[in-house]
Amino acid sequence: MITCPAPRPAPKPRWRKIFPHAGRFLMALVGLVVALGAERNGDLREPVAESRQIAVDAQHESASIEWIRSGKNTDRWAWGIRGHLMWGLAPPTGKPDDGPRGLIRIRYPVLPDGQEDLLNFIAVEPIVDGRKHYSELEPSQLDDLQGKRFWVARPPAPADHGDAWRAGRLTRCVAGVESLEVQVQVERFLNEAHVWLTIIQRSDLPDELQLTVHAHPDSAPMDYCILTATMGNKARARHLWLDDRVVSSLDLYPDYREAAFTDHQLFPLDQLYRNAAGDVLVAITTDEQDPSAIEPFPRRTHWYYGGFPVTQYWRKPAGDWRDDLHVAVNARYTYWMSKQPIPGGISYENFELRERFYDGQRFHFGITTDPGTTRPRIMTH
Repeated sequence: MITCPAPRPAPKPRWRKIFPHAGRFLMALVGLVVALGAERNGDLREPVAESRQIAVDAQHESASIEWIRSGKNTDRWAWGIRGHLMWGLAPPTGKPDDGPRGLIRIRYPVLPDGQEDLLNFIAVEPIVDGRKHYSELEPSQLDDLQGKRFWVARPPAPADHGDAWRAGRLTRCVAGVESLEVQVQVERFLNEAHVWLTIIQRSDLPDELQLTVHAHPDSAPMDYCILTATMGNKARARHLWLDDRVVSSLDLYPDYREAAFTDHQLFPLDQLYRNAAGDVLVAITTDEQDPSAIEPFPRRTHWYYGGFPVTQYWRKPAGDWRDDLHVAVNARYTYWMSKQPIPGGISYENFELRERFYDGQRFHFGITTDPGTTRPRIMTH
């Protein structure tokens, strides 16, 4: 949990009697300053600590932060901050039209005019007794379709009417930072792993998600519960940024030409970058200056990356990682479910931080507008 220092007690000044709503105005002003100074252009700010969280109702949402909240101001199963990172789920029933089920969708405004595009997916891969299962591949036991169902946890007695209950819980810290929390249930896996996720996005880090993994009491004991970014091929990510070097997929897999996944390559903690605060970070980027100039499937939008290049990263804050933490990647020479070679050569596909499972473990996934042609700026502090 993230905590804010409790405010010092102080006598109520006279102006509070004259201007009873001035506190709300000042809080909104602080929120605006925080939002405007938030992480963009490759700079990762230290988050403002928060405690004493106050629930934010519709009448008191900050005018400077446009939250997108499923069931409240959009019919999509989507959440986020307009102009920043957006995330979503497939509809809880039926076959989705934007990729496999059993995946968290990651969108970002990389397209012209600030339009968002689907950049990556995050899958859940629990390992029980050495057996790994895959949330997007394993058939559902609820409807026999491919992919586990993900759905928003519904409160026992939602206070909101209609679909507003799925909007998540929006709170504001005394420092003015707003946080949106959504609890995501994951259908039980065939290896008996049974997990749920808490996903939090904050207004002072609008391009980053905090994903916390929880085990239900009836879950089988897990060796790992991996959260993996599964679609590096969309951006044709070929650079993996470690502590003091960049590892190219072209060098890591120079002779691979098969239409399948490569084996994973692992990099231990002592090869991972740590910033001045003690956070562990690892990032991937493309090696292309203008990825939108390439159409993998001419006259089709399939696998087309139409925006500017970005940096995608995983982060574990100081005090939140253990010595077994490591990064794992694999790669593909052809696009998934095709024999079409990836233009420019083999690129990373799955990208993840791993550590042995414990209940409540947290991983942070984020995107910056740094193109990554040189070392990403989030890895230079």
